[in-house]
Amino acid sequence: RTYAWSRTASMLTFAAISSLVQMLQRHGTDPYTGEKLNLVASQLSRIQRTIRELVDFSRPASTLVVPVRLHEIVEEALGIAKYYHRTKEREIQTDLAADLPVVRAIKDRLTQVVLNLLINAIDATSKGGRIRLRGRRVGQHLEFLVEDNGRGVGEIDRPRLFEPYFTTKSQGTGLGLFVSRQIIEELGGSLTFHAPETGGAVFAIQLPVESGDVAPNLVTASSTPGVAS
Repeated sequence: RTYAWSRTASMLTFAAISSLVQMLQRHGTDPYTGEKLNLVASQLSRIQRTIRELVDFSRPASTLVVPVRLHEIVEEALGIAKYYHRTKEREIQTDLAADLPVVRAIKDRLTQVVLNLLINAIDATSKGGRIRLRGRRVGQHLEFLVEDNGRGVGEIDRPRLFEPYFTTKSQGTGLGLFVSRQIIEELGGSLTFHAPETGGAVFAIQLPVESGDVAPNLVTASSTPGVAS
């Protein structure tokens, strides 16, 4: 209840400030003041996006660590991503091994991580771009790869990819990859970036498997324009 009130209060405060800025802009100002008001408005929007992203990652619907299957996580992330306006212009392939093992995770948080990587891949590719989601077992770990043939990441930016507030997007908050890596590491796993020689980008999640459990014949490979099913 305290969290809900705090969130509501912060949103109301931002709404009030935004309304005040918009009112001042409508009343007409000199060029210097107008420029500063535009700057304030853009920074308010950035702060609001940051708060929303932090809330999405830090307050999942459930905080219970349970056995989860990757095919369910991917299916849910794809079901959300299909509403993103750029998704229909991409070809998304899924290639998840039929015998993927179970991992222990907070389902909502893991879904958010997969969704974040998927949206990043969509944003990094142009119309007609290809994205591939692959899952397989590697020893005692489940490996999940998000591969795209987009613009890739420049060498100068690669060391900073997982730093907070670093972003190459004009509307990005720079928190997605940072928080995603934290979530995966809290589960005893890793989130890494690879730059293929052929271009594009690969983000790899590795999670320890739930011992003694294998999911038989749950998912087959698919390839369709837009969101694969």
